Amino acid sequence: MTATSSEKTWRVAMIGAGTIVQVGHIPRFKEIKNVEVVAVVDVNEARARLVADEAGIVNVYSDYKKMLAEVKPNVVVVATPNTFHKPMAIDALNAGAHVLCEKPLALTYADAKEMMDVAAANNRVLTVGTHYRWTPPVQAAKAHVDKGFFGEIYAARTVWHRRSGIPGFGSWFTNNDLAGGGSLLDIGIHALDRALYLMGYPQPVTVSGATYAKFGPRGMGLGGWGVDRQPGTSKARFDVDDLTWGFVRFDNGMALQFQVSWAAHIPTQFQTELFGTEGGASIGDRDQIELYTNLNGQDVVIKPDISSAPVNSYGRLIENFVRHLDGDPTAVVISPRESLIAVQIIEGLLRSAELGEEVKIG
Repeated sequence: MTATSSEKTWRVAMIGAGTIVQVGHIPRFKEIKNVEVVAVVDVNEARARLVADEAGIVNVYSDYKKMLAEVKPNVVVVATPNTFHKPMAIDALNAGAHVLCEKPLALTYADAKEMMDVAAANNRVLTVGTHYRWTPPVQAAKAHVDKGFFGEIYAARTVWHRRSGIPGFGSWFTNNDLAGGGSLLDIGIHALDRALYLMGYPQPVTVSGATYAKFGPRGMGLGGWGVDRQPGTSKARFDVDDLTWGFVRFDNGMALQFQVSWAAHIPTQFQTELFGTEGGASIGDRDQIELYTNLNGQDVVIKPDISSAPVNSYGRLIENFVRHLDGDPTAVVISPRESLIAVQIIEGLLRSAELGEEVKIG
């Protein structure tokens, strides 16, 4: 839904004081003229204070409920370990705030649906931070999808493999009780959203998945995004996946192949491929995109020039979010339906991997 509030200034509170808040959220919100970042919350109050002092933010809390009651923000960013997304988002929505929640929205479809129901009941916007759909190559590909370049898109493949990139080793990132999963819920949901966005978010019907943990339990493949790293030891807790593969079938006949890993003996890859009756595409990161088609019986490769496009996908996500709250009908946020489908597929992949067989969803 689009907010129709008469409020002109958005008072944003950050729940979570990790790196993603410091370098991703706070600077982007502060760039927008009708936004004020008013509070930072973290159970580690010293860390919250450090982040707030660096950004010039006055209010610091270790208790997010106290912050909601005293500061009364009208926008809340939830950037905490995954297991806390649901209760914190619901409390913020019930307190009257719109919510931008870090991915994944929730660990189960039932939880995600409850969150969306609470948002609807409070007439608030709840959206999720899968920002890679706003990278220049994905936006260029989406423009060609909308213009019919690909004809009928019938299949896609999306891949994000890191050669060595397990984040936050020994922290919540590698703790299943707090994260609910590893590479799948961290970078996998970004790879999934890129593909589904370009496919038009079709309705999934079956999922087949396999998960592995071959590097993390040995203390190998460490590095990448994250906080509270504890490298150099194999004794730190690691009970999540470091590689997940999957296959999804949709009700319209489309199919999606999915591959993601934090660490593997393979070159780093970040790519989404589209297969259409009239054209195809290979979509990477930053300025990496190639389109394929046939002209007059000749196979041709087209390389769109996207060198002048904005490259900060976080910035574009946050700008769209605020413009959406302002009532701009052209500013589209990740919808409840899209958020729920993504969680539905993630949950299906994990269940399929546990059972060792394809599962029905939807």
